[in-house]
Amino acid sequence: MPNNIIAIDFGGTNIKIALVEDGVITTSDSIPAYSDKGLAPRLPDTKDAVYRLLGSRPIDTFGSIGIAMPGVVDSVRGKVLALYEKYEDSKSMDLGAWCREAFGLPMVLAMDSKAALMGEMHHGCGQGFSDVVLVIFGTGIGTAVALDGKLLGGANFQAGVVGGHFCVEINGGRKCTCPNSGCIEANTGGWALPDIVREHPGYSQSSLAKEPDINYEALFRLSRCGDAVASEIAKRCIDVWRAAIVSYIHAYDPALVILSGGVMNSGELFATVTDGVAERLWDSCGHVEIRRAANPDSSVILGLYHLASAQRGNTTT
Repeated sequence: MPNNIIAIDFGGTNIKIALVEDGVITTSDSIPAYSDKGLAPRLPDTKDAVYRLLGSRPIDTFGSIGIAMPGVVDSVRGKVLALYEKYEDSKSMDLGAWCREAFGLPMVLAMDSKAALMGEMHHGCGQGFSDVVLVIFGTGIGTAVALDGKLLGGANFQAGVVGGHFCVEINGGRKCTCPNSGCIEANTGGWALPDIVREHPGYSQSSLAKEPDINYEALFRLSRCGDAVASEIAKRCIDVWRAAIVSYIHAYDPALVILSGGVMNSGELFATVTDGVAERLWDSCGHVEIRRAANPDSSVILGLYHLASAQRGNTTT
């Protein structure tokens, strides 16, 4: 069977499609996700995008379709188990059947954070490590864990992947998109940031009130410029993220923590978030390396390639 895959990353904002041949992304494209409207309406356009990428290439030169979803999946049965406010109809869909009908190929299904972790461990900054935690800072806070080189699974396939829903406020706290309140995501997730900013009592006097889009870039830019509200909220985000990293290290005992997501593109912010982590760890944790992701924009796609190769018996996971 060919050691090539067609990878589809169903993100919350965009759907990324790529052809991966012998571990190299040879061509890629993306289309809008409209994930709040469900997955079924996007499948026809996704299929068309795949065939546009293929051009005159025969589809049988590819061994499988790798699909990443932004929620918990049962990778054994090929089922989506849990999603909140993104592609919620996918929980009742047979994506394997769609792959067979649309492309005549078998499916490899993974949660996006798990695929990203595999991408970094086998093609990025995690090479040479077998005990790794990945944290993705984006619209939400995504996590994934590998121990002894294998992805954590658990009874319901969610071990290690709901780190964004660890609680940091036990007395009420902000309502999350999950059934809980006071989660890391609810306090620092990109989706929550606009409400957090607008609810601040000093918002109307802050430069943030003039921003057309309230996001991490605007928050940390204005914080560096000395805006008091931006500085206060930015410090809160950093404090929560640092505490989260410490908790993940205590929970999973990794040798490496990888921080990913657009907000971590700033070396200055990366240094600020990670400063002081070592001093907060149990002595028995030893030295834990913390690195920025090498391939934040392609790690999911490359991870799907690795998982597909592993499923075909060409490598291990």
